[in-house]
Amino acid sequence: MNKIQKGRIEQFSDGVFAIAITLLAIELKVPTLVSSNVIGSISELLPLIPMIATFILSFVTIAIFWVNHQQLSQSMGNISRRMLWINVLLLMFVTLIPFGTTVVTENPNNMIAVATYSFILFATSVSFTTLVVHVHKETPHKEVILKRSSVGPLFYLFAVIACFITIPAAYTLLIIPPIFYFLPRMNTSA
Repeated sequence: MNKIQKGRIEQFSDGVFAIAITLLAIELKVPTLVSSNVIGSISELLPLIPMIATFILSFVTIAIFWVNHQQLSQSMGNISRRMLWINVLLLMFVTLIPFGTTVVTENPNNMIAVATYSFILFATSVSFTTLVVHVHKETPHKEVILKRSSVGPLFYLFAVIACFITIPAAYTLLIIPPIFYFLPRMNTSA
């Protein structure tokens, strides 16, 4: 019975992650290029850099959550009702990432827009960490796992706060967790 539940949680989660990534792409706006020469066309594309950068950041972030969710599902034993609801909470925040991406893309220098995006990433990261804690509560090296899982919530929380002080610092803080989680894990058994 647990294998069926595990398969269902994986399939449902995969579907939600795929939809969230698809929604990111749907929000991309196709520019109308007026200039017929290369230099003119490039200068017309320059204002799109914030939109493209935010898309890439969000895409990579969702992809990292998906990869880590896949790895986490390998550690899932008995699937409890609590674990299902924590997973649903995680997926709710994952589906909000495209909304936050659009908000910050349309308003890249607005502190509330950056705070909204940062908060959505913070809430997604906290819910994922909660799922990690629940899955690994009996794991011998759970402290190491918890430390690694705490990086995202910590930096995203700092980004929420930083956007009210300096928006460039908030953007810098938003980039750190994807870089950290993209890097391979160091061997922790020493």
